Amino acid sequence: MSIIKYLIVAALAQVLKPYWMEISIIVAIVVIGIIAQHYLKHKQEKKEHMGSEDEESPNQNEVKKPDTLGLMFKTLSNLGCQPTANEDGTISVQYQGENFHMEFGGMYARVWDPMWAGVKADDPDMPKIREAVNAANFNFGPTVVLTAPNEDGVIGFHSRRDIMLHPACPDNEPFVKAVLDSFFDAKEQVRNSFQQINAKQMEAQKNRRPVGFTTNNQE
Repeated sequence: MSIIKYLIVAALAQVLKPYWMEISIIVAIVVIGIIAQHYLKHKQEKKEHMGSEDEESPNQNEVKKPDTLGLMFKTLSNLGCQPTANEDGTISVQYQGENFHMEFGGMYARVWDPMWAGVKADDPDMPKIREAVNAANFNFGPTVVLTAPNEDGVIGFHSRRDIMLHPACPDNEPFVKAVLDSFFDAKEQVRNSFQQINAKQMEAQKNRRPVGFTTNNQE
């Protein structure tokens, strides 16, 4: 049986021998076509797979966007406070009896201690008060801001401070606590500066000699 197969193959080879070149070209074309089809199919599948990953994964900018509000909320909660997240993207919280308001942008937070004092615009001590505020603002920490008089003629005292928070920082809790405590120091600095300015002016008036009068003590 094997001899018969060999004879058949040999006979076919003899018959097809003149056409080996054409057959080789046809076979090569078929092989190249199969390889090209496989390559295009693989490329299309890879493209579709990458497209589906882009649809499922969020935008890289959104992934990197810091959740500073959430970090501050967690930090304040760990400090024993009870912060409130407002609909406008801010936080309200009470600390040591003072009401604070916090605004956020990127990794930064602006902390406000709003309206902790007020004074009438026509108060005779207003120049001294402004001088005390300016003296306190030279120090590092919160900035004391005086608002324009309201409808009742009252000028409001506010303090603000900009800080940066990052989740990788291990000391966010003591840092935020120190920031909140610094607002009380700022108020105390204003009061102390006012008292010092007032005391200096009173001392200057006390030591001022009358003009145009002489005093003779005669027995």
